[in-house]
Amino acid sequence: MTSILMLLIGLLLPATELVTGVSVVPNRNRTEILVSVNGSVSYRAFSMAAPARIVVDLMNARHALSREDFLDINRGGVLSVRTSQYSEDIVRVVVDLEGMREYTVTASRGAVRISLHDSGGEFDPWESPSLSFDPALVATAAPFVAAAAPFAAPLVQIQESDRRISVSFDNTPIEDVLFTFAEFSDKSIVAGSDVAGIVVTADIRDQAWDDALEEILQSRGLVAFESETGIIRIDAIQNINDREAIEPLLTVPYRINYGTSQEMALAIGQLISGRGQVAEAPSANSVIVTDIRRVHDAISALIAELDIPTPQIMIAAKIIFVNRTQLSDLGITYDLKDSQGNQLNELSPGLANLAGDGVDEIVQVPIGTNVFSLGGNSIAALGNADFNIAVPTLRMLTSLVIGRHTLLNFITALEASNLSDIHAAPAVTVSDNQPARLQVGERTPIRVIDAAAGGGVQGFPTATINFEETGIILEVTPHITAGDYVLLTVHVERSAADAAATDIGLIFRTQEVDTRVLVRDGETVVGAQLTVTEHSEVRSGIPLLMNLPILGGLFRTTSVTDIQRDLLILLTPHILRQNF
Repeated sequence: MTSILMLLIGLLLPATELVTGVSVVPNRNRTEILVSVNGSVSYRAFSMAAPARIVVDLMNARHALSREDFLDINRGGVLSVRTSQYSEDIVRVVVDLEGMREYTVTASRGAVRISLHDSGGEFDPWESPSLSFDPALVATAAPFVAAAAPFAAPLVQIQESDRRISVSFDNTPIEDVLFTFAEFSDKSIVAGSDVAGIVVTADIRDQAWDDALEEILQSRGLVAFESETGIIRIDAIQNINDREAIEPLLTVPYRINYGTSQEMALAIGQLISGRGQVAEAPSANSVIVTDIRRVHDAISALIAELDIPTPQIMIAAKIIFVNRTQLSDLGITYDLKDSQGNQLNELSPGLANLAGDGVDEIVQVPIGTNVFSLGGNSIAALGNADFNIAVPTLRMLTSLVIGRHTLLNFITALEASNLSDIHAAPAVTVSDNQPARLQVGERTPIRVIDAAAGGGVQGFPTATINFEETGIILEVTPHITAGDYVLLTVHVERSAADAAATDIGLIFRTQEVDTRVLVRDGETVVGAQLTVTEHSEVRSGIPLLMNLPILGGLFRTTSVTDIQRDLLILLTPHILRQNF
């Protein structure tokens, strides 16, 4: 009955064409859907992939089919055809498909043809039932004319691929443009009062539908705003700004679960309008925002993206420090004494007649007491006296007596090997992009004297204590990248305080490394390797004699020191995968 009434209305409106039939027929390797019309119509068409269907809107047309839905067609890839009087002068034809495939839409006087690629072979044609009503009424309608001439190019065609659209508009009213995008996106679009009268000329080719709509609107000074109900409102920019200037302010607290209110307040501050404000509530770890609803919607979306569980990374480090020291010292010193005359006595005590008359008793003279005889010929000598080896492992003494002279030889030797092997294996767990610091060691006090603290020259000096951190220090900031890689920014330090050779205080021996390295989850990387080798050799002896070939070694003291320090740092990050 509804279709008959539509037909009657269409007959009373000669400018409106009638849609009188639908058929599905085979054509070689294609399937043809023919929509019969009583004259010529323009159309717009687009497709959707979920579920697969083609939608064709016939402009300036009236529905005159026997019914609206033709189900269970099931041939040539076509499942069903649904028709309806979509608006006062638009008939919508929806073709439900087994799956999306290539298609073309063409129109001529008497028919609109939808041609599908079909490799399924031949099938039996299908045609919609004829409409039964008064013959006189039928006689007034133009008969269906099969399209025999070449089809004209379509006026508007919309294709979709992964929600992408291709569409052309030529001086098209903005209302029709918005209608096209509403049908394509399945969104409700409402136009503002200042939108009427705007026409659009555009050619969009394979673009995301929302990007295409935004560009078209911006070219006409319009903006789109989607409300929390999902309705898209189109209006002039000035109208939206004027509306927001008087829109009531809403105060909403946002509880932060995985971050801090301070961090989130900094991010939210970029979205606040001129009338809004942000306040922190650290005790509840919340951010309180007062602003218009549009800003609150943007803040909610931002917090949903940022306030998420942060991945944790456990970083295991292995720090190996090896110190090898080799010492080799050989020294020969000489002491020539005259029992009746001069004695230097720097290396050993001596015996002398202190009275110098040869009659008095000869007594022992301790080390360091020099005896000088000025009354006759006498000689005494020292060789390498000031270059004694400290803590020797071999000492040898020889003496040679020639008359009243005694030659003493002191031979000392030392060979030592010192190995210091220090292993440290610190591990720390830290959130992604957050710094972590670990120290194992001491805080060494350092006294600082300020001579002028009491006020100029006459002031009393004051002493303060500063503390220097020593030991093993690990500072690391991880960042998880794509492919389960971790980017590590690392600072590793090993330091120790030693007494200075002078009274200046302490010296700090430090080995440290700053590096940035990319490593896969669970793999070990050598963050740094440092080897320092020191070789020193000190030779001293009796001038001229120490340089004699072969025999020169008897007249000199030689000290050789080899020191090798190795520092090796291994890093292994482990991404802790937690289910939240």
